[in-house]
Amino acid sequence: MKTIRDVIAKIEVVVSGTAFVVLVGVVVLNVFSRFILLKSFAWTEEIAYLCFNWSVFFGACILYRNQGLISIDAVVDRLPPKARHIVRSITFAMIFVMCAALTVWGWKFSIAAWIRPTAILQIPYFFVDVSIPLACAIMAGYSVDFFIRSVRGQDIQQAALEERA
Repeated sequence: MKTIRDVIAKIEVVVSGTAFVVLVGVVVLNVFSRFILLKSFAWTEEIAYLCFNWSVFFGACILYRNQGLISIDAVVDRLPPKARHIVRSITFAMIFVMCAALTVWGWKFSIAAWIRPTAILQIPYFFVDVSIPLACAIMAGYSVDFFIRSVRGQDIQQAALEERA
């Protein structure tokens, strides 16, 4: 049976991957057009910018879910197991607070951007900016999960060093 976490994980991959493919496709199309056809499309920059935001923020969600973000944990790894869980619990709590704040502030920022359209396509900047609060809300949910597991003394599975690159 699929959990909500599994569904959100699939959505993250689809959104981030699709945005990245569209980003690359639009940039390649514009480069091809500029050098071969000697004509540049002005709208490609706006699409690339929009896709870049969605790809980056949802890609960050994927990395955070897999604990693949870069961290300096040389000191924490040398602590006794109980102290390590306490430090990691505090860290996950702090990340939750920051993500919750960014969700609220990002949502307010996105709503305010509704009246500001892009120059060429006239797309409200809301659609560019809303990726921030959505991704932060997802990461806040992961932080709660990691915090609970850490308080219970469970190890949080981290991506292998080779998978972090």
